[in-house]
Amino acid sequence: MKLPTDNPTIFCKAFIQRELDSYKSDDPIWMTYWPVMERMIERADELKLPFQELVDAFGYADKFEGYPPNNAYIWLTLEHIWCSFDYRKEDVVDAREDLRELRALKEEIVELASNLADKLQRQSELYEVSGFSKPRYQFIDDLIEQACEGNYLYKWHVSEKLKSLTSQYDLKYWPSRADLVSAIAGFEDMQPDPTHIQYPENVINGRESDIKDFVLSFDGHFDEPNDLKTGFRFSHNAVADIINVVLDLPVDKLATGDAVRVVRNRFKEKYVR
Repeated sequence: MKLPTDNPTIFCKAFIQRELDSYKSDDPIWMTYWPVMERMIERADELKLPFQELVDAFGYADKFEGYPPNNAYIWLTLEHIWCSFDYRKEDVVDAREDLRELRALKEEIVELASNLADKLQRQSELYEVSGFSKPRYQFIDDLIEQACEGNYLYKWHVSEKLKSLTSQYDLKYWPSRADLVSAIAGFEDMQPDPTHIQYPENVINGRESDIKDFVLSFDGHFDEPNDLKTGFRFSHNAVADIINVVLDLPVDKLATGDAVRVVRNRFKEKYVR
């Protein structure tokens, strides 16, 4: 399909329609974004400014013509726009909740593993000196064997090799159960805060704000190692138009170019426009 190249809005509208049609083929993909793409097509007149800025920056570039990377910039940027639906308030709130839970779980795992390691160590000491015994003791090969029960790949490819090693080298060469559990506590304790694949740190750890979270996430994606044009920025007004259409904001909550400018200035970003 040859795309029209006499008007940026018509060009981008046709581009999005072609992509949407391909998503709706016999093997449907990215169904979550279909409504956003349809909204971008229906309200294309409201996206005249970002479409114009895209063509001004990259020309009427079609991914099926020309050579990479230049022929892919418009395609990938349009894709970034409809995927920016993921920057809506609800998803950011969910991500913050997930981070709080991950932090709490880390603390609990460190505490529980440390306590369990101490108890396992004390149990071993008592069995050595108290005169009591049990019919079977669990060593590293038993532990791994039991943990991999039902894992046919382990059974077929690893089990016999591990048994051979544990038969060849006695206990002094291997960590005890207490050592293994203690290592879990140590590993978890030294891990830094997790990072999110979509939201930058100042969104995840910042105060809740619809426009701020969207702008920082949207702009930040142009600075990450991907195939988008590094450092590209839409104008303040163009980003506001994108927010209003992609998030389908009500009239009383529409984003403005001034609001986008305030966010960008506050976080001291450098912008192309």
